Amino acid sequence: MKYLLITLSLLLGAIALLPSCKSNKYAADKLPPQQLRWGTGGGFAGKESSHILCDNGQIFNRDIMGAVSKGGRTKGAKAKSLFKTAETLTKVDFQHPGNTYSFLEWQDGDMVRRIVWGEKGIPVDKSVQELYTQLNGLLK
Repeated sequence: MKYLLITLSLLLGAIALLPSCKSNKYAADKLPPQQLRWGTGGGFAGKESSHILCDNGQIFNRDIMGAVSKGGRTKGAKAKSLFKTAETLTKVDFQHPGNTYSFLEWQDGDMVRRIVWGEKGIPVDKSVQELYTQLNGLLK
């Protein structure tokens, strides 16, 4: 009986701690300081549409008017892996937009790094294109 009470109390304690293990949930108007953004822009209107990945796996969409809305979701571990990949590209300085362009951007507080490509005849580094493709894969 004594062991049953101990086991039961430990189990109840573990259950009580489960809600505290949840990752933060962000709202469209309260995004975290660390973000990974990607999208396209240019053309006749010169506007951008983009997606925002948060460290917990939440994805938000930003339309050409700048309005942010909830998008999809991925696992937190996948998001952290993509953030690490983006960190390896912080030294890449590539600013070659064309009439229409694609971009990758990562933000950490006030620091923002941006890679832009689209100019014909000047391809972006393969690792940048691979990360962009992986991020777009999250939207399916």
